[in-house]
Amino acid sequence: MTVLDTSVPHHPVLMVLGPHEPVRDAPLAPGYHFEPWNDSYKDAWARLHVALGQLPSLEEGTSYFERTYETDRDALARQMILVCDDAGNLAGTSSLWPGDHFGESRLRVHWVGVDPAHQRRGIARALMLSTIRLFDELVPSGAPPLYLTTQTESWVACGMYLKLGFLPYRGPMPPRFSADEKTFERTNELAWGIIERKLAGLC
Repeated sequence: MTVLDTSVPHHPVLMVLGPHEPVRDAPLAPGYHFEPWNDSYKDAWARLHVALGQLPSLEEGTSYFERTYETDRDALARQMILVCDDAGNLAGTSSLWPGDHFGESRLRVHWVGVDPAHQRRGIARALMLSTIRLFDELVPSGAPPLYLTTQTESWVACGMYLKLGFLPYRGPMPPRFSADEKTFERTNELAWGIIERKLAGLC
């Protein structure tokens, strides 16, 4: 989303979409538009997430993209969401992609990010709204609910997710979540305490 705040301790967390109103619109600021996926954006996708500190290098980013998204090209075309500026530069991305953290394949918000040069223009919120709307189209029952993984360093993004209807996950450790089961509940509460204190400091 934004560049990670490395001043806070790292703890991974989960959020689950709660009850929400249907998404009618995902407005973008003038000068930006949603763009369908095409393969010419692959390197730009990797560069964006490297710039955000989410991937270590362009080479590893493109390799990750190929291993993850190119295994299902139909889903890639349908479920990768791009925002570009009017010059065709990639400004932000999100995707709706399967995850197995809860022990079964279910859709999650995956790899949300906005290029630092295009931040603070409402792009992240528009990407998230578009992702939620796509989920509602593909899973009209809403079950199992949409989820996302994030971390304490992304506490600013967590604030936006909360406003969009995502709730902190505070249940038992999911079967395939990368954490120590013996300490998960304590560490999870510690992580949400860090996030909530940081967000309170913005008020």
